[in-house]
Amino acid sequence: MRTALVIGTGLIGTSAALALAGRGVTVHLRDHDPVRARTAAALGAGTDEAPEGPVDLAVVAVPPRTWPPPSPRP
Repeated sequence: MRTALVIGTGLIGTSAALALAGRGVTVHLRDHDPVRARTAAALGAGTDEAPEGPVDLAVVAVPPRTWPPPSPRP
């Protein structure tokens, strides 16, 4: 595995990202709050830049009530 996307950079997401990055995986970080993603990146958990293409692993680390995002209403 070479690339991963971690969605949600709270305690769980950042911990998972740090573990992956520590094993040489290129980790991309996403969060609804860009400051959180930048903070996780500053801790060495990965980059807050979007991946250029498909990733090998996606980790969804968000509270259940927030995923999936609500569908737009017509």
